[in-house]
Amino acid sequence: MMNAVKWTLWIVSCLLLASTFGGAATPPYLNYRLPVDARVRDLVSRLTLEEKILLLSETSPALDRLGIKRYHYGNEALHGVVRPGKATVFPQAIALAVMWNPELLKTIATAISDEARAKHNDSKGVMDKRVLGGRANGLLTFWSPTINLARDPRWGRTPETYGEDPFLTSRLAVAFVRGLQGDDPRYLKVVATPKHFAANNEEHNRFECNAVISERTLREYYLPGYEAAVKEGRAHSIMSAYNAINGIPCTANRWLLTDVLRGEWGFDGYVVTDCGAISHLYDRHKFVRTPEEAAAAAINAGIDLECGSWCTIPYVFKKYLLKAREAGLVSADTIDRAVTNVLRQRFKLGMFDPPEQVPYSVLTAGTVGSPKHLELARQAARESIVLLKNGDYQGKKLLPLDLGQIKSIAVVGPKANVCEFGDYSGNPANPPVTPLDGIRRRVGARHVGWAATGQTGTPVVIPEHQLFPFGGRAGESGLRGEYFANTELAGQPSVRVDPRINFDWMNLPPDPIFTGDSFSVRWRGKLNPVLSGQYRLILTSDDGVRFRLSGRLLVDAWEAPARLDAPGSDWTPPAPRKKYESEVVLNAGQAYDVELEYRNQGKAFIRLEWLPPPVPPGGRFVREEQTARQSDVVIAFVGIGTDTGMEGLDRRTLDLPPDQELFLRKMFAANPRTVVVLINGNPLAVNWADQNVPAIVEAWYPGEQGGKAIADVLFGDYNPAGRLPLTFYRSVDQLLPFDEYEVSKGRTYLYLAGDPLYPFGFGLSYTSFEYRNLKLSTRGLEEDGRLHVSVDVKNAGDRDGEEVVQLYVRFLDSRVKRPIHALKAFRRMAIPRGATRSVPLELMARDFAYYDEAAKKFTVEPGRIEIQVGASSRDIRLRETVAIK
Repeated sequence: MMNAVKWTLWIVSCLLLASTFGGAATPPYLNYRLPVDARVRDLVSRLTLEEKILLLSETSPALDRLGIKRYHYGNEALHGVVRPGKATVFPQAIALAVMWNPELLKTIATAISDEARAKHNDSKGVMDKRVLGGRANGLLTFWSPTINLARDPRWGRTPETYGEDPFLTSRLAVAFVRGLQGDDPRYLKVVATPKHFAANNEEHNRFECNAVISERTLREYYLPGYEAAVKEGRAHSIMSAYNAINGIPCTANRWLLTDVLRGEWGFDGYVVTDCGAISHLYDRHKFVRTPEEAAAAAINAGIDLECGSWCTIPYVFKKYLLKAREAGLVSADTIDRAVTNVLRQRFKLGMFDPPEQVPYSVLTAGTVGSPKHLELARQAARESIVLLKNGDYQGKKLLPLDLGQIKSIAVVGPKANVCEFGDYSGNPANPPVTPLDGIRRRVGARHVGWAATGQTGTPVVIPEHQLFPFGGRAGESGLRGEYFANTELAGQPSVRVDPRINFDWMNLPPDPIFTGDSFSVRWRGKLNPVLSGQYRLILTSDDGVRFRLSGRLLVDAWEAPARLDAPGSDWTPPAPRKKYESEVVLNAGQAYDVELEYRNQGKAFIRLEWLPPPVPPGGRFVREEQTARQSDVVIAFVGIGTDTGMEGLDRRTLDLPPDQELFLRKMFAANPRTVVVLINGNPLAVNWADQNVPAIVEAWYPGEQGGKAIADVLFGDYNPAGRLPLTFYRSVDQLLPFDEYEVSKGRTYLYLAGDPLYPFGFGLSYTSFEYRNLKLSTRGLEEDGRLHVSVDVKNAGDRDGEEVVQLYVRFLDSRVKRPIHALKAFRRMAIPRGATRSVPLELMARDFAYYDEAAKKFTVEPGRIEIQVGASSRDIRLRETVAIK
C-alpha cells in the first residue's frame, strides 16, 4: 500500500511537471531509463545562475518549477542515525574501532543506513514541518565517518575516530562507507561523507589552526584513510576541514581538493565544507580580503556545497557567489561543475525516480530499533570491550566473576548508573541499559549494592540519570526539549529528549537542523537527586532564560543581555555569558518539577550545573566505602564524558578527574577485591589503578546496550577480545606539543620510543593463545609482487575465545627514517578451546613503500623487511624476513 501511494505521488508530480512544460513529453532528467550523467546535464541546463547558487547550500530550497524538493544535507551517523526521532545507538566510533572487525562494522553501518532509509520512507522524504518551518527534507546524506587520526590523545574529537593508525583506519573507513551507501549498482542507500579532509586535530584553535606537515608525512599518515574511502569505499562526498595545511586553508586548497582528491584518486562526488569554513577564510585565517574572494577561493579550489551556519558570515555562497561571478572571480563552468556534482548524488539517491525503481524503498519503520538491531548493538558493545588487566586475587584470576563464590556485589562510581553515548549520538530507539541495570539483570537486584557517588568538590553538569523527561517512557532519562523556530516559545515545537543541558551552539549545536540564529527552547521533566542536602544550582546562559523548580521561579532573566553591534556585518554577534546561582535543599528520592526556558538570537550557550551537598572533612564517599566493605566484590565505574572532551573542547590531561582517583583509592582500601570499569572516549592514564587494582576493563562509550555487554564480560558470558586502536600513554610528558604534526618525531606507536601504559593493539582474554609455524610464500619479492603469510594460532586455554592476529613490518635496510614498525594486516578469528587455526594474511609490495618527496611518488626500496606477527604492537610472537628485489 505504501509503495502504491508513493507511485501515485510520483505520477502526479510528473503530470504537474508536464503541465509546467506546456504539456510536452516528460523532460529527460525525469526519465529514469537514461544514464544519470545525461539526466544531470539536462537538469543543470534548465537552471538559472541564481538557482544553481541556491542549490549549493546544505539547506537547499525547493525549485517547484523543476520538481526539485527542499533538502538538508547535514545528518550524522557516527554510531547511529542522529535525527530525526529515535534510532539504534551503537557504541561510539572509537569503540567500534576496538573490535578490529571490518566485517561487523560494515554490518553495523548497513543497519544504520537501513534505519535512515526506513525513516525517510516512513515520512515520504519530508521532514517534520516544525523543523525549520519545513525547509529541510530527506536527510539521507550523512557527515560520517570521522577518519581523522587520533595523533594526540588530548584531542577532543578522539572518540569520533578509529584511532591513531592509518592502516587500521583505512580498513574500517572502507567498511563503514560501503555499509552506509549500500551495494546496489545504480542507487545509493545514503551518501557517506568521510571527514574532515585533512589533518584536522585541534579544537582549542579549530577555526584557524595551521598544521605544518611535510608532504611525506601527509601522504603516509594523514591521507591514506581518505584515499581508501574514495578508491575502495567509493565515498560519494567528502567534507573539507577548518584547518590550514602549510598556510593554505583546506577549504581553499586546490592541490588537496582537486589535484589529489579528483585527479589522483578519481573522486566523482561532491565536497562539502565544514560549517562556516568559507567565512573563516575571511575572518579567521585572513586568507582573503573580502567575502566575494572567500566564495571564489572555495569553489575554485574544489568546494561544491557550503555548510554555511555557525560563523561570522553565514551562507557565503548564497550571498556572495553571484557577486564573485559578476566580478570575474569565478567562471560559469566552475559553478556548473559544483551544482552537477551535488545533483548527481541526489539522482543516485533516487529522488527523481519512481519508488519502485529504488530498492531501498521497501524498508519500513519496523526496521528502526528492531530486535535484530538491538542484538547487533549488544554484540558490538561486547566486541568493543578491552580487558586491560586481570590479576590474581587469592591465587585466582579475579575475572570473570564466579557467581558461585560471590553472594554480594557493590556497584559504585559516577559512571555506574548513566549511559554515556558520546558526541553525535541519537535518541535510542530501545530503553538504554546502564551498567548498573545490566549487572542487576544478570545477577538479580538482591545481590547488588548500589551507592551513589557524592560531592566532587567542583560544579558538574546535572547528570542524565537524575533527570527524567516530561511524558517520557519508563527508563528514559534527560529532559524533554521543545524547540521553536522563534524566540517566543510560540507555535508547534520540534520535540526531542536531551540527556543533559550543556550546549554551546557555536561549537556544537544540540541539533544542527536549527541553523537559524533565532529560536527558543523549553525543557521539562523531573529532577530526582540521589543525595539529600543543600545544592548550589548554577545556570549559565548568554541569552534570555527562565528557570523554575517545582513551581519556584529561581531565575527570571527573559530579556537577553545587551549585544555589541557588528558594523558592516549581517551577523548577530554573541552576547556575554551570565551565571545565575541558587541555593536549594533537595531530598534524595523526591521528584522535583523542572522547567527551563531559553531564547536565542545569534550564537548561543546554555549549561545547567550543580554543586552537590558538601561532605564533612574525612567523610567523602562514606556510603560507598560502607557498601564496598559489606560486599564480596566491588565494581567501580569511573571515567569521563563530553563535559571534559568533545567537539570544541580538547583535554588538558590524560588523568582521571582528581575526585575519581581519590574515590578509587578509597574503594580499594575498603575492599581490595575491586574491578575498575572505564567509561570514556579518550585514553586515560590510570597508572595507580594499573599498579594496584586486580582487574581493569575498558568499556568506552558502549551504546544503548552497553550495560548488558559489560555484564556479559564481567560474568564470563562473553570472552573479551577488543584491542586498543590507539596508545594509552603514562602521562602528558610522553606527548609532543599539541601543534606538532610530524608524527615521526615521537607520536603514536609508530615512533614512540618510551614504554606506554598500554600499547597499540593490546587486549587480554580469559584464555591464552600460542603462535607457531609462521610461513611466507616467498623470501624474495618483486617490487610489484604479492606476499602470502600464514601463522598457526592455538587456543591453549580452557575457554572459547577470539584472537586478533596482527602483522607488523619493520624496515631493516631503509635509507630514510621509517616507523619502528607499522601495522599492515590483521584478522580477528574465533578459535574454540584446544583448537588450532591457520590464519592467512596477505601483503602487496606496495605496502612497503614510502613517499619520495623528490620524485613525487611512492617508492618501494630494495632491502630486507622483517615480518612480525603477534598479539599487539609490543607483543610480537614470531618473526621472518623477506627481501625486496
